[in-house]
Amino acid sequence: MPERVARWSLRGRHLAIATIALVASLLVGGVAMYWATGIEEDQIMDSRLELLGATVLALLERQVETELLEVTSGNSAMPLNIKTRPSAALLYRFQVWTRHGSLLMRSHEAPEDRPLTALSRFGFDTVRINGEDYRTFALPSTNREFVIQVAENIDERWTQGATISLYFVGFLLIPLGLVFGGTLLWLLRSLRSIDSLAGQLAERNPMDMSPVKVSDPPRELLPILKSIDALTARVGHALSVERKFTSVAAHEMRTPLAGLRAHAQLAAKARTDDELKEALDSVMLGADRASHLIEQLLDLARVETMPKDIEPVADPVRLSDVYQAVMHELDRRATAKQITVAARFPVDEIRAHRFAVFVLLRNLLANAIAYTPVGGHVSISSQIQGNAVVLTVDDSGPGIRSEDRERAFERFNRLGQAHIEGVGLGLSIVHSVVDLHRATLRLLDSPLGGLRVEMAFPQALV
Repeated sequence: MPERVARWSLRGRHLAIATIALVASLLVGGVAMYWATGIEEDQIMDSRLELLGATVLALLERQVETELLEVTSGNSAMPLNIKTRPSAALLYRFQVWTRHGSLLMRSHEAPEDRPLTALSRFGFDTVRINGEDYRTFALPSTNREFVIQVAENIDERWTQGATISLYFVGFLLIPLGLVFGGTLLWLLRSLRSIDSLAGQLAERNPMDMSPVKVSDPPRELLPILKSIDALTARVGHALSVERKFTSVAAHEMRTPLAGLRAHAQLAAKARTDDELKEALDSVMLGADRASHLIEQLLDLARVETMPKDIEPVADPVRLSDVYQAVMHELDRRATAKQITVAARFPVDEIRAHRFAVFVLLRNLLANAIAYTPVGGHVSISSQIQGNAVVLTVDDSGPGIRSEDRERAFERFNRLGQAHIEGVGLGLSIVHSVVDLHRATLRLLDSPLGGLRVEMAFPQALV
């Protein structure tokens, strides 16, 4: 028995596919979310910069504009240094400049010696201050006397976005773990049928040919289960045929073997040459009958172990070629009895198992020659009738009475014709071949005066 080595695991491969799909989904989704969050964060933070600038402007125009003008009337006034919670946290910087270029107000971290961006530039801009990149927004007051500039460190902005994305990825790991665990659980449950099947087959008795029982199998496992059931059915059929063959052979071989022994004892005790010759002739006849019985049993066993689905193994068979091969064996018997055998095959080809057709014709023609008296006639022909090819064998022998025709297919039933050479298996073998090809079989009266055996093979096999 060859050693089988598994180089990969179905369970492991499915789990790897699920893991790759989940991780890829997480990565793609995370990158997409991070990118979308970055764009949205830029828009939100630009809006906040614009809102901060507008807030500072409103503060100036409504509350301290008069005071600031008084302060700026002298050239030696010092700018206001305002420290708020956002500016102390290094989130935002802002400055307020006069149209003459004097700094009036700034946040805690804003530079005092230069504007955040050019005083002539309004709106959004990206500048570099002290080696760091800033996003700025500038707007003038209503009377154009002041310029408000606000700024946000871009690195700090992305740090906030990265923190948000980190939280997002962290929360994604929780459903990822749940999905991975659920996938693993369902995968194990889905493959439980395979484990059950393997366990049953490993523990099964070699003679147990019953169907394998697997509860709720997946659709993909059904072809395997059906193939296993079909295989066990064929093996069970073969074992049944073998048991029957062994039983029948053991039973039927007792008689010819006992006869051979008896005739051999007579030959051993013969007193004259004539007695010895007669005993030896009986031994040879008994040996021929035993050989014929074994041959018939083997043919029957081989036909019955053929697959019932004959179409996949059926081949085009020429009836004339099979007939010539059969008559090569039976010609001496026909010639000895001066029997004329005629064959006519207008339809010369059918799709069938060649050996089965050979066994069929050999048994039919051997029976016809055996039961036809000296100088009689035997004929075989084929023709199309409807959707079938009909094969007919006629003889001019005594025939079979209509009430006995059903029993003619029973094994070893010779219908009281003990004087005719044979073992009573010919028509039983013919019936098995016809059944194998899903054909029909009838025993009728022959125009030649004896028996007609008529077999109709379905056109699907032709």
